[in-house]
Amino acid sequence: MKFLPAENIIYKTRLKEDELIRRLSDYIEPEKTFRFGVFGSGSTKSYEGQISGQAFNIKRIISYRNSFLPRINGVIERDFDGLTIKVKMRLHIFVIVFLCIWCGGVGLGCLAFLMQAFSKSEFNPATIIPFGMLIFAYALTMGAFKFESNKSKKDLQTIFEAHIIEV
Repeated sequence: MKFLPAENIIYKTRLKEDELIRRLSDYIEPEKTFRFGVFGSGSTKSYEGQISGQAFNIKRIISYRNSFLPRINGVIERDFDGLTIKVKMRLHIFVIVFLCIWCGGVGLGCLAFLMQAFSKSEFNPATIIPFGMLIFAYALTMGAFKFESNKSKKDLQTIFEAHIIEV
């Protein structure tokens, strides 16, 4: 999934399950609907979300706007020599839907410009604008997602006292 804004990571730790869940809960607070101005002040934890049993669903608390912030879902599994934590980082579903619709519209524009360019035998510089828009949208999405996911990967590695065994 190197070319998509999604990551599957597997962590391995020697911590006990109750210790791992306690550590994780030290970094998580309940999710707030509004996290700006008066409503968002006073956060002392790094993540918001929930833990239920051996699963968790969290996202980083940031003081800036980033629609490409990864949603982090994880499952804790017992293993013969410790715990395995399987983590999936994905975009919010509304961001995925918006990107599909927007890129689909721009893609249709690309096709229209290409068909027009091939029907006429001359080059028009405006033909490359939709392609530039698609490249910009991809670069923006991947850059913003990877920026945040790299921070979360390091945070989770520290919280779990783990090493990454698979990316």
